[in-house]
Amino acid sequence: MKKVKIDRRRHPRTEKALSLKISKEGLDAITETRNISCSGVYCRVDKMIPLMSKIGLTLLLPLYAGKKVLTEKVRCSGVVVRSEPEILQGAQVPYQNIAIFFTDISKKDRDKIARYVLQSFQAETA
Repeated sequence: MKKVKIDRRRHPRTEKALSLKISKEGLDAITETRNISCSGVYCRVDKMIPLMSKIGLTLLLPLYAGKKVLTEKVRCSGVVVRSEPEILQGAQVPYQNIAIFFTDISKKDRDKIARYVLQSFQAETA
């Protein structure tokens, strides 16, 4: 019998690769999201960012306005709430998969993310 996985998350999440810049005192990391929701983002970084670190985020969201694609920039703050080491075969540096919870994000930017997630689901079912 196949088990059904129930997602208990509060906000829907989409597994899309979006450009993401992480900033922390003296550290900048450019990466891509693995998934995103209104409450946070999950990504892989090649720098050590300790749990509970407060960080700045800049995210580029492609939003559709009819047939036109607009790139919206979202700037917010967050905190690293989960960190999992990942060893990639042949990699010279260790990677971390980190979950970042948004702590300071405007309602306008949260709404942009919600719109992006909704558009992603609509595109997958079309």
